Amino acid sequence: MFRVRMMAAAIVGMSLLGSLAPTAAHASPAAAEPRITLQVLSAFGGGCPAGTTEAVTTADNTAFSLAYSQFRVYGGDYKSCRVVIRVAVPQGWTYAVYSVINRVTPNLSANSAARLQMNAWFTGFPWNASDDNSVNGPRTSLWTSTSNPGVLTYAPCNQSFDLNVNDTLRVNGATSNSAELIDTDVRASTVFNLMWRRC
Repeated sequence: MFRVRMMAAAIVGMSLLGSLAPTAAHASPAAAEPRITLQVLSAFGGGCPAGTTEAVTTADNTAFSLAYSQFRVYGGDYKSCRVVIRVAVPQGWTYAVYSVINRVTPNLSANSAARLQMNAWFTGFPWNASDDNSVNGPRTSLWTSTSNPGVLTYAPCNQSFDLNVNDTLRVNGATSNSAELIDTDVRASTVFNLMWRRC
């Protein structure tokens, strides 16, 4: 009889531990969501005078953008800019840039055109994207151009890398025509869309 009671107590104890195990698992803190950190190290060129370039992340951290506040070009002219951005992520996470979207606000009449050339690459791992696209006037609506790198390349884990971006914007036509490398509504010039994964 004593043995039977001992076995019953053991079974009850095991059941109790089993019921507590999921509760303990739920009580453990959830893994932190990845957050990217950006720092503009340098910006050089007629399209980005000192203090006019900014790099920011989106609220959901699925992308980050480069914003120029004075990258406007008038007819018969061009401007360029070279920017270097330090990109850092938390320990245990890595990312890939799967598309780059350039956003231009044109003010083009008939017989005018704008051309955007963009090259972007990371120093230290083999990812790059390029874009060479044009739009003809008349046009005053937002113009977007997308570059999709051929291979999805994830950054090596637990390291910071420098992103290099070269932009050149040209406008052909009378000086009354212009194009600005920025979406004036959302204040983004070039958007880098991210895909995250754990290391």
